[in-house]
Amino acid sequence: VGLEASGLPTSPSETFPAQWAVVSDWEAGVDAPRNMVLVSLPSLLDPSLAPEGHHVLHAYVPATEPYSEWEGLNRNSAEYRAKKAEAAEVLWRAVERQIPDVRERATVTMVGTPLTHERFLRRDAG
Repeated sequence: VGLEASGLPTSPSETFPAQWAVVSDWEAGVDAPRNMVLVSLPSLLDPSLAPEGHHVLHAYVPATEPYSEWEGLNRNSAEYRAKKAEAAEVLWRAVERQIPDVRERATVTMVGTPLTHERFLRRDAG
């Protein structure tokens, strides 16, 4: 995600780190599907990674998205788009804990799925 940075910190701090994790339910464990989201804001460490006045943000689940739920889906289908939106919602909610208005700030959004990783990164099973 590329986001407009006005009013956000320009360097990391204890209250606004460059990387953080969000766990929805500690009882479920960090390896439960979509339960933990890792977020990185690397432009806090290197401002040259984003245009002036912006940040770059990467949010992802750490290899806990079951490939079996995506396998065989047509990337052009309504079902795929709905699953992709559902998966993205998990990431948005996690980021909103630190940046409540992130959706309004977003200027560039790219969402990847296990099929995206399989196709473009040549990752076996995404």
